[in-house]
Amino acid sequence: MLISEYIKINVASLASTNQIDERESKTILRFLIEDSLQINRIDFSNYLLKEQQIDLLNQYLERLKENEPLQYITKKAYFYGLEFEVSPAVLIPRPETEELVYQILKDFEIKKKEKQIFLEVGTGSGCISIALAKNLPFCHFIAVDISKEALEIAKKNAQKNNVNNIEFIELDFLNEDFSNFSQLQNINNLISNPPYIRVSEKLEMSNNVLDYEPHIALFVEEDNPLIFYKALAKFFINNIEDKDGLLYVEINQYLADETKGLFRSFGMETCIVFKDLQENSRFIRASQR
Repeated sequence: MLISEYIKINVASLASTNQIDERESKTILRFLIEDSLQINRIDFSNYLLKEQQIDLLNQYLERLKENEPLQYITKKAYFYGLEFEVSPAVLIPRPETEELVYQILKDFEIKKKEKQIFLEVGTGSGCISIALAKNLPFCHFIAVDISKEALEIAKKNAQKNNVNNIEFIELDFLNEDFSNFSQLQNINNLISNPPYIRVSEKLEMSNNVLDYEPHIALFVEEDNPLIFYKALAKFFINNIEDKDGLLYVEINQYLADETKGLFRSFGMETCIVFKDLQENSRFIRASQR
């Protein structure tokens, strides 16, 4: 069977089962074939699938129909032009988070040859720190996470992308005595995309996120939604001596004013909210002056 025939046979059933249009269904099938079978898309037209390949694709197709994200099936995600391994132990990198990386690189363009030390809290797959480290080779990155499994994936991703100016530490940021970590004593800048979705917002989310992505990286308690931002602000004020140091965070669009107010209450004089391409309040850059 030709690849084109396989796509034609299955595009409608995937679209119907997952309640998506056929154009999106066709795109998903093409990515599935390309990434799972390692076949370049330019070779699709005349490629004859072997029986074993069809069996594998059918298995993956059934998983897609169960709303499992394509990236977990292929174990691949793409972020800022780089390829990352992903599993249900880590969030799938989002396009809007690429905008955070872009903003940081834009801010550091004029001093990218200065040696700065960045700390990322809640690194997950490592996509933010690795993308930054790839583009800021003179800087050093420390990426921490509470999940040992996530850190193992992040380490693989650093190796995959030939990034050496980064180290990974297992750390519970909410409950840690930072004096035990000498590496955290000379940080210049702090970055985080922490859990920020309230339980009440689950109704707005798709099943493929709710059923497969790690809730520990997504959700916070309804009565304390800014718990991570409080911890980040406290660390930034108490542990970062560089008065020109910057704090970058991704935020809950519905809590932008509250998050900005929290940072100001900790004495951060400059606090700017950035919108993403969808015009949602998505990031904050803060500093002590």
